[in-house]
Amino acid sequence: MADSRERDFPSLEDEIFAVAHSVEVEETVSPRLRTDRAQVFVERAWAFLGRDVKALGAGFGIFVLVDAVMMYAPLMTSRRPSLLPQFVTLLVLAFGLGGLLVWKVGGRWRTFGFGMMLAWVFLTLMSVGFLTGITVPL
Repeated sequence: MADSRERDFPSLEDEIFAVAHSVEVEETVSPRLRTDRAQVFVERAWAFLGRDVKALGAGFGIFVLVDAVMMYAPLMTSRRPSLLPQFVTLLVLAFGLGGLLVWKVGGRWRTFGFGMMLAWVFLTLMSVGFLTGITVPL
């Protein structure tokens, strides 16, 4: 007798799980609005752009720091030594290590390598070659 009553009337657990199941089905079936898709795309783009800009800036900053340390002593002396060793070292660092990071390592290191190469070009153009050892100061 007890079995027939349980079959006729659903329990409270059955009702709760039925409601929860219907909510899950509605969420998966209902399509997203275009504004939701656009918002998700923009959020992902900003996150991606933020990561890449930080890696690019880190590569740029590291190269500028290494350049400042390497070029400080030769440019502050009264007798100007040859800047050929610094030039070769900075060129190999920027385009050798930077190129290796770009073409072989990849990932976020790729933008770090681009940052190093861009820093070399930027410092060369802004200092007319003094900070990268291309031109010998008079």
